[in-house]
Amino acid sequence: MPSFLRVAIILAIFVVLASSEGVQTNEEITEDLEDLLHTSMSSIVSLNDLVTELTGRISHLALSFSDMQLEANKRHLEVDNLTRELSEVKEQLKVLQDRQDGTWTEFGDWSECSAECGGTQRRTRTCTNPAPANGGDDCEGEAEETRECNAGECEPYTMYITCDDYLKIYIDGAEKRPSGIELWTSLSTLEIPASTTTIAVACTDNQGGSHGACGIIGSVQDSLRRDIIATDSSWSCSDHWESGWQLPGFTEGSNWRHARDQGDGHHMLRSRDGGWKDIPSPNKRVIWGTTGVGTVYCRKTL
Repeated sequence: MPSFLRVAIILAIFVVLASSEGVQTNEEITEDLEDLLHTSMSSIVSLNDLVTELTGRISHLALSFSDMQLEANKRHLEVDNLTRELSEVKEQLKVLQDRQDGTWTEFGDWSECSAECGGTQRRTRTCTNPAPANGGDDCEGEAEETRECNAGECEPYTMYITCDDYLKIYIDGAEKRPSGIELWTSLSTLEIPASTTTIAVACTDNQGGSHGACGIIGSVQDSLRRDIIATDSSWSCSDHWESGWQLPGFTEGSNWRHARDQGDGHHMLRSRDGGWKDIPSPNKRVIWGTTGVGTVYCRKTL
């Protein structure tokens, strides 16, 4: 029993005793006390029931409040998600509103012709009028146009060449035999098509390379005597014969190296007694393979 109830009962007893008229017997006092105790106990039971009921209601209200809080949190989350989706939709709408497909500019001027005969010209345009933006489409079509220019038949080139000692010449795989190829002091001259793609020469040194005599020297000029090519270290040379070595499209293997420049002291550059002095190119060099004897095979792609 709670202590405050005990105190209440004792006070009630004293009140009863104080208000009683006359003196009661022990039996009467006992009966009064029992009645008072019974009444107090009934009140206590009623109070306990009330406390239990109130506790249940409070628990129910607490659960209801918790459910309401969870529901509120759920609604807040839904609102946040909807707000984010709305923002994304607005951004997408803005992009769609700002979408811009690309448009070509006008073509520019034609370039200079790439060759004096059989050349091409080109002109370009850009997809910047306006440029595609915000997911817009690129321009359709080509950014460049080409056309032929100087389409008349090209005048042939002239080839000047000699070697120490015996020379063979191939133009796009076909052997040519101009005069002078068997005499190392003579200059061989021949016309070759301006469309030539591959020049190949083989030179055999009959003297075994004595006194550094071996060498190939030559050039190719157009009709205005301008250099097209001249012998130099950009040629490829090999000391070994291979099938098809003189043909266009031949694949140069490990035997092929950059031509060896024979140096400024070579007699074909210093002497004025041989046909090499009539080679017009100022850029000509004397070239050879990696060895100083035998036959060397050299080729140049134009």
